[in-house]
Amino acid sequence: ARARNGVRELSALYSKAGFYDAKVNYSIVELGKDEITGDELVKVVYTLENEGKKVFINRILINGNEMTKSEAILKAINLRVDDVLRSTDIFTSEQNLYATDAFDLVEIKAEEAGERADGSRLSDLIINVDEKPPRLITYGGGYATDFGANGFFDIRHFNLLGKLLQGGARVRASSFQQLVQIDFINPRFLNDGTTEDGVIRYAPLTFAAQYQRDSTVTRFFRSTFDRGTFGIVQRVDENGNPIDLFGANTSDPTINRLTFSAETSRTISRKKRSILFARYKFEDVRLFNVESLLIKDLLLPDSRIRTSGFGANFVLDTREDCSITYTILDIIRRGDPGEPCRYNPGNPTRGSYLTAQYDISLPTLGANIGFQKLQASYNTYYTISQLKNTTFAGRGVIGLGKVFSEGQRFSPTQFPDLEGVLPISERFFAGGSTTLRGFEFEAAGPRVVIVPQGIFRNSKGEPVFLTPFSVPFGGNALAIVNLEARVPLSKSIRAVPFYDGGNVFQRVSDIFNPPEVPEGDVFRQNLRAVWSHTVGLGLRLKTPIGGEFGIDYGFLLNPPRFLIPQPDGTNAIYQLRKNQIHFRFAQAF
Repeated sequence: ARARNGVRELSALYSKAGFYDAKVNYSIVELGKDEITGDELVKVVYTLENEGKKVFINRILINGNEMTKSEAILKAINLRVDDVLRSTDIFTSEQNLYATDAFDLVEIKAEEAGERADGSRLSDLIINVDEKPPRLITYGGGYATDFGANGFFDIRHFNLLGKLLQGGARVRASSFQQLVQIDFINPRFLNDGTTEDGVIRYAPLTFAAQYQRDSTVTRFFRSTFDRGTFGIVQRVDENGNPIDLFGANTSDPTINRLTFSAETSRTISRKKRSILFARYKFEDVRLFNVESLLIKDLLLPDSRIRTSGFGANFVLDTREDCSITYTILDIIRRGDPGEPCRYNPGNPTRGSYLTAQYDISLPTLGANIGFQKLQASYNTYYTISQLKNTTFAGRGVIGLGKVFSEGQRFSPTQFPDLEGVLPISERFFAGGSTTLRGFEFEAAGPRVVIVPQGIFRNSKGEPVFLTPFSVPFGGNALAIVNLEARVPLSKSIRAVPFYDGGNVFQRVSDIFNPPEVPEGDVFRQNLRAVWSHTVGLGLRLKTPIGGEFGIDYGFLLNPPRFLIPQPDGTNAIYQLRKNQIHFRFAQAF
């Protein structure tokens, strides 16, 4: 196997240098035993057959392209006139053309075309293609108990304008949700550098437009409200029809979203998997018919939000798994021990992962609110072999947001101190199995108390009385620290003691300097958040299908306490649970 590896390496060396016809073989000559050690000795002899001359590309000829323009094919391949001819470039070019989904058959052949003045050879390349129908149409439908009858229709074109551009449209419709989307993709928008083997890479450009209407708003609220509402999220009459505060009939609430976006990317480093994404996004989100909802007053200020601006994402990923083991048969077959570490984002034992996202919404571009927002996360992993290969993992998350235009959307009388808050779709939330494991899902941070008004009924249509309850409100700032040790107990089980710290904060300044609030100011008291501390223990069980099943028990050392005004004028104290159990496939981070 090691001898065959040598053949591959020598063949690759000659191919890269342009010796297209060169062939390498090997033979093993037995030399007998070593006089001192007694070991069997052999000699490996590599034979270079038909080294020939360097081969350069003279012309590139294309046959069979009736719809596709030759310029598009030439851009998609990794072959250029006057470059040296390499077999790896031919293989890569065939794969690139197949990847466009525009061809059933791609075949690239080389034919001799004389010699250059320096004596090196010239070859013409003949590219034979068989085009497939450029359009693909799929459609279907079904029935689900949650959404009733539903159907879809998709159409996609893989060779727009004969330039190997892609575009498509899709329609999804059910009783409660409707979606219409169109998109356009230029797979080869910008040159994105070359690989170590000289393969040309391109960054794509994507345009997308989407309209979505969703009338399952009440289902979402029912799953996130406090237990005290008994699953009741809106006012209804005896027949279950939505009504407003005064008992008048109204329609079911819906959320309508219109989005336009354009995005491209640039690879900074392939070795470190470092990529920069840049985009423009316009989004118009509107809430309709919210009069029947318990939290109507919190939703109305954000019922007409229009954002328009630019954003950028930076990713750097060096996560690797260095716990790979090879059997004797693997080593014999490969001829070497193999790579000690492999890229593994799901279960890394060393390396780091950095992400940073910045967004800005500008009224000059059509937004009705101006804000900027930054969120960054850094993960690091380190394994100590002396501690039974225990992996120590850490993560830090920071989120900062600021509204600089049209920030006064809430009534200062009804909701004091909420000026400058981000729209609900942009606010930071935390809590749950992947952030702060001492909280329920997105239950950390500031809260607002809702005092139910009007008539409410249960699922049987019977009038019920609802006491005031609290709703997680989110905030303009986020800070989280996660630390854990992944300790192997056996080949398939690991114990994971952990610490989670942090919270969601109303303002950026609250992270390091929580505001002083008078004891009698109930509203501002409930907005005040301090650093939370959670300790816990988890188990990770390897599954037969790959990955791990995780269960975590988190104990919140300083559970937040909120003031709930009562009908008699007093304030009840509501304290969040100290204990949480979370289930999950894969790691927390």
